[in-house]
Amino acid sequence: MRILVTGAAGFFGSRALMHLSRDAEVHGVDRPGADRARVEALAPSTKLHDCDLAEPGALESLVAAVRPDLAIHLAWYAVPGKYLNAPENLDHLAASLRLARALAESGCKRLVTAGTCFEYDTTLGLLSESTPCEPRFLYSATKHAMFESLREACRVWSVSYAHARFFYQYGPWEAPGRLVPAVIAPLLRGEPANVTTGDQVRDFLHVDDVARALTHVAHGELTGPVNVGSGVPVRVCDVVRAAAKACGREELVRYGALPSREGDPPFICADVTKLRSTGFTPRFDPDTGLADTVAWYREQASASKAG
Repeated sequence: MRILVTGAAGFFGSRALMHLSRDAEVHGVDRPGADRARVEALAPSTKLHDCDLAEPGALESLVAAVRPDLAIHLAWYAVPGKYLNAPENLDHLAASLRLARALAESGCKRLVTAGTCFEYDTTLGLLSESTPCEPRFLYSATKHAMFESLREACRVWSVSYAHARFFYQYGPWEAPGRLVPAVIAPLLRGEPANVTTGDQVRDFLHVDDVARALTHVAHGELTGPVNVGSGVPVRVCDVVRAAAKACGREELVRYGALPSREGDPPFICADVTKLRSTGFTPRFDPDTGLADTVAWYREQASASKAG
């Protein structure tokens, strides 16, 4: 089997490559100049291709050359603090539709795209695939537009199509500025970590479990939206405490030092009944997952000092 994965150098993509490449010919795709450190560390044997999806003809030529049986489309604009309403979301929507058409024309039989829990009406709390959608940001609106368009197009093309809606993730190689790195990094330096009160409840999943869940969906027969989460509601402050405990610096966390985001939903958790039907179960809980993450940060710090 030949598998094409876009966004291969990303947080999810690099982990997915690691699992997929064990029993398939995997071709990873990312933009020219992308940092490949994750891929080189996790999946060094993967065949990597530079491709600007927005360049006319580039992705069509790549798909025609690879002719994948399965494609997992993860590439999107995801700069922390900027992505929610960035105009680049529109560019990625257009490129995604072109990519799907090129895949169908090349004979690809299954496509999996990356969505987000923010496609749903998040005020409803416990979110299943039948929960009404009401995206509030350009990011989630374009993700949902991609799903709606490709659901119908793939029926016409006779392509099996699943749309993985990701909830909250953490783990090694996460981008700086997100919650878990923003807590761990200062604590390991012996500095205070400023956070909100953390009363919000969320659904967190270690990135390796995210990648494993994605491979279960990709190799399975589920179609339509599929929630990718743990199904376990956890308070944000408890995630912070688990990270601080793993660092051995619980006394340095400053709860309430940052204001809570206005309009932030108090409770978001996935109903993962559909995902569990694939046989997937998480390997990490918050305590073991955050301990693994902190261990990785310590290893990186030691390697940096040794270098």
